[in-house]
Amino acid sequence: MVGGREVIFLVEETTGGCVHACSVDDVRHVLAHVPAGDWEGLDTFVLRQSTRKQRTLRPAWGRLLYFADLGVPGRAAKRRGPAVLLEAVDCAAKFKWSSSLDPDDQAELDRLREDGHVIERIGRQNVFSMSSEATRATQLYRTLLHEIGHWVDWLNKVERPAERGGDFDTLREAYFGRPRDEREAFAHRYANEMRERLVRFGVIPFERLELRP
Repeated sequence: MVGGREVIFLVEETTGGCVHACSVDDVRHVLAHVPAGDWEGLDTFVLRQSTRKQRTLRPAWGRLLYFADLGVPGRAAKRRGPAVLLEAVDCAAKFKWSSSLDPDDQAELDRLREDGHVIERIGRQNVFSMSSEATRATQLYRTLLHEIGHWVDWLNKVERPAERGGDFDTLREAYFGRPRDEREAFAHRYANEMRERLVRFGVIPFERLELRP
């Protein structure tokens, strides 16, 4: 339960040296201090274990699925609806980015460095090493809030206008028809503003809550 609402957490078993940097209670703690209206209808959170191929071809700290179809252990029916995924990470892996970065990528690199990731310039590449602590900071204080920001955008442009009589399919097409950069900019602004608010009120940062994985 978070703020009087039931939330489903799915925790996948890790493999290949990966770890879940955030615990369920870490996520619950942050959610409890985000305005309930901002994540209305978003009640499934997955600590996910991706495959090696997925980590190579489409690496991500996390993502929002607007329409997920997830199996829930111990329940007859699948869980259908929106979900936020936070990916397990292999802290022994090193990632390489080109040294030629556009402003958005450079800003992301600066954010990762602020989170505690060790980033070295080697030749024409930025090589960064991860730790569970730095990854936790990235996922818990940035990625989670960023994905909620996407959900706020979706609520304001699709779900709530549809509730007022708008055509859902038309609204959805218009939402995804917007430039990706525009949607990402909104989510970044939301995450930055919410992060600053949570820091100001002493909610974050906090030590890992170990009650659940």
